[in-house]
Amino acid sequence: MHFIIAFLLVLAPNIALATIGDVILQEGNTTIQRESGENFESVIDLDVFSYDTVKTGKGRTAIEFIDETRVDVTEHSKLVIDEFVYDPNTQTGALSLKASLGTVRYASGQIAKNSKQNIKISTPSAVIGVRGTDFTMTVDEIGNSTIILLPSCDTNGNCYVGEISVESDAGQVIMNQAFQATVVETYSSKPMTPVILELDIDQINNLLIISKPKEIEEQQEYEKTLNAVANALDLDFLQIEELSKDYLEEDEEERWATGLDIDFLEQNFLVDILKQLNIQLAEEMRNEFDKKKSRQLTDVPIGKDPETGIIILDEQPHWVYIREGASGSYLELRLDQEYGYVINLQQNDFEIYDHTIGGNENVINILQIN
Repeated sequence: MHFIIAFLLVLAPNIALATIGDVILQEGNTTIQRESGENFESVIDLDVFSYDTVKTGKGRTAIEFIDETRVDVTEHSKLVIDEFVYDPNTQTGALSLKASLGTVRYASGQIAKNSKQNIKISTPSAVIGVRGTDFTMTVDEIGNSTIILLPSCDTNGNCYVGEISVESDAGQVIMNQAFQATVVETYSSKPMTPVILELDIDQINNLLIISKPKEIEEQQEYEKTLNAVANALDLDFLQIEELSKDYLEEDEEERWATGLDIDFLEQNFLVDILKQLNIQLAEEMRNEFDKKKSRQLTDVPIGKDPETGIIILDEQPHWVYIREGASGSYLELRLDQEYGYVINLQQNDFEIYDHTIGGNENVINILQIN
C-alpha cells in the first residue's frame, strides 16, 4: 500500500503538466500566457496547456489539441483555454474555450463527436453548443458576437454540415445550413434571426476580422424596425391630435350630407380609419426618432479636440472615433449613432476615461501599447 501511494505522488506533477496540444501554424507575432503568468512567444510545435491564453498581434496561430480539435486564431484576437480533459482510450472528455476578441475558427475533434454535452464555447455575449462541426466566432471591441456556421471538409474534399446552437440569456437559435450566421449584441439580447451569407470556404479561410456582411446588416436593420414598431405600440393613441378633435363643435354644413350625396357602397370605413391611424403612428414614430437623433447630434463634438488629439467625424449612420499617438500608434472605431458610448482609452502614455459620446449605454475599454 505504501508503494502505491508513493508511486501516485511521483506521477501527480507529470499529470498536472501534461500537454493538451501544440502549435501547428504560426505567422507573425503571437504570445501564449500560462496560468502562472509566464509569457511564451508562439512557435511551431510549442506545447499548449489547460488555462493558456492565446493573444495574437500582427499574426495568426493554429493549435491542434490531442483529440484533433483545431482552433485558428487570427490577427488581433484573444482566446482562453478554460479546460481540456481527454481520455484517448474512450475518445471522450471535456473542452471549454472562450473567444474574447477578434476572430477564432473552431473545427471539432473527437470530444465533440463523443462528448458533445461537455463542449462549452463562449464569447462575451453568447454560448455556443457544438454538435460536431466547424464555425467562426468574431467578437468586436464592445463584445458583439458574429457566429458563422461552416461546412466540415476532409482531406478528400468530402464536406458535410453539422449543427450549432447560439444562446444568450434572452433566447436561442439553431443553425444547420452552411454559411448561416447570427449576431448577439449583448448577453441580455436575443440572437439575431439567422441569415445565409453569400460566402465560400476560401473567403472564410483567408478571413482576418470580419466586417459585417450585407446580409447581416440588412437583417439587423429589419429586426430594429420590428422592435421600433413594437415599442411604438406603447403610444397613447388618445393623445393623437387627430383623434382628440371634438367633431360635435364643427359646422353643420361641414359634418352632414344627405343620403343622396353619399353612396355607402363605395365607402370602406375600416380601411380609412386604419389608414389615418397608421399616418398618425408614423408621424409619432418619426418625431421620436428625430428627437433622439437631434439630441445625439447636439451632444457630440465634431472635429479634432486640440487637448486630447481625438477626432470625431459624423459619417451617418456612424460616428468615426480616431486618435493617432505621437509614437505612431493609431486607433479608429466606427460607432453606430443609434447608441451611446463611454470610452476609456489608454494609448501608450496617453489616458482618457469616461469619454462620453451620445449617451452611456455601452462601455468600451481600450488598451493600446506599442
